[in-house]
Amino acid sequence: MEFKTLLVELGPDPGCADRVRLAAELARHSAAHVTGVTATGTRLEPFRGAGDDAGRYAELARRQLLAQAAAASADFHRVMQETAPELGCNHRLIEEEPGWALAREGRLADLIVLARLPGLESLPVLVAQTPEYVMLEAGRPVLLVPPGVRRLDCGHVAIAWDGGREAARAVADAMPLLRRAARVSVISAPGADSGAPEPHAAPAALCEHLARHGIVAAIHAAPGGQRPGPLLLGAVRELRADLLVAGGYGHARLRELVTGGTTRTLMRQAEIPVLMSH
Repeated sequence: MEFKTLLVELGPDPGCADRVRLAAELARHSAAHVTGVTATGTRLEPFRGAGDDAGRYAELARRQLLAQAAAASADFHRVMQETAPELGCNHRLIEEEPGWALAREGRLADLIVLARLPGLESLPVLVAQTPEYVMLEAGRPVLLVPPGVRRLDCGHVAIAWDGGREAARAVADAMPLLRRAARVSVISAPGADSGAPEPHAAPAALCEHLARHGIVAAIHAAPGGQRPGPLLLGAVRELRADLLVAGGYGHARLRELVTGGTTRTLMRQAEIPVLMSH
């Protein structure tokens, strides 16, 4: 399988143009189509009986959002033309909440390229943030891109392996990138959100599976004594990996944030792109 359709999140964050460049460069490897999505948020509607002024303010706010979306579309097409003019691309404007819009649109994409969440939350979060909701609801792999990253190097790909269903799904979804890698490391991560690995799903068994696909992988046994999130981040730094492949754990219930602790850590602190599947 190759990535033939990529969907990329467009937003006001400083890393947006770099994220589009990364998506365009990635799409060039398989002549893929790239769709940029701008979600304006919930449509503003005046309260019934609030008067004419409320309606005018709501319409003004909507026009400002649409102007921002038009600018995002122009920037998207400019970066695509500069980076991969031979590729097909289109922009979609959706007047809905970003997580819902990207999850819905992403169900017909092979890969969803999203902005990484900024740092650790200082206060408890009561609802899922955009990448968490998309990862849980789209049914497609997501690629979380830290700010400042302009391309996806696949010289060294690391896999966070705990034998769980989500990790297995992530490995399958990452096959186009694993085949391109010059080096693949399987990080044994006991005690992650999925629990202890099954005996038949040990790291050595994964290496055998990858070998049947022509992918040579080596096991990296991370030292114990740490929580899984910091353990994986430390292993990635030690290995100097370019990409981390990991399962995303949790479930969405009435927009409540119930992702696992390791998943939240990787989504907010990884310094390299992370391909995550649920």
